[in-house]
Amino acid sequence: MKEPIKFGIVLFLFCAISAGLLAVVNGFTAPIIEAAELEATMESYAIIFGDAADDFERYDEAEIAKIRETYPDIQDIFTAKKSGEVVGYGMTVSTNGFGGAMTNAIGIRTTDDKIAGFRNIVHQETKNFGSLIEEEPYYTSYNEKSALGELTISKEPQAENEVLWLSGATVTSKSVVGGSNVVLQAYAEFLRESK
Repeated sequence: MKEPIKFGIVLFLFCAISAGLLAVVNGFTAPIIEAAELEATMESYAIIFGDAADDFERYDEAEIAKIRETYPDIQDIFTAKKSGEVVGYGMTVSTNGFGGAMTNAIGIRTTDDKIAGFRNIVHQETKNFGSLIEEEPYYTSYNEKSALGELTISKEPQAENEVLWLSGATVTSKSVVGGSNVVLQAYAEFLRESK
C-alpha cells in the first residue's frame, strides 16, 4: 500500500514542478510573442493602406472594450491617418479555422466605406489548402469590396460582396469570411460616421 502512495506523491511533485516551469517559460515568451504579433499587425496595415495612410494609432481602449462587449472576436482596432486626418480603421479579429485559432487584419477606408485590404497575421491552417489565405489570389479578393453589408464566398468573386472561396479549404474560407463579417458589423455599428 505504501508504494502506490509514494508513486502518487512523486507523480504529483513531477507534475507540479513541470507546471511551474511551463508557467515561468510562458512568462518570458508571452510578451515576446505579443510584440511580434503587434509588429506583424502594424506591417500588415501599412501594406493594406499603402499611400492612403501614413500613421496608425491604437483606438481608444475604453471604446475597444465597449465594442468587444458586443463583438468579442474583435481583438484590436487602429485608426489609420493621413496627414493627421482619419482615413480609415484597421481591425484585427480572431476566429477559429480548420487548424485552430487564427488572427486576421482588415483595413476599412472611411472615405468610401470600402475594404482597403485583408492580411492574415497568425494561423494554423493546412499547408497548401487553408494556408492559401496568405497568398495573393485570396487576400486581393477583399480589395475594394463594400464594407457595408455581409461578405459571401464565391469560386469566382465578381460582386462587391464576394471574396474567394478556397477549394479544399471550405472550413477556412467560411471561418475567415465569418470573422470578416464581424469586423464589418462592428465598423457599421460603432465606427462608421453618418454620411
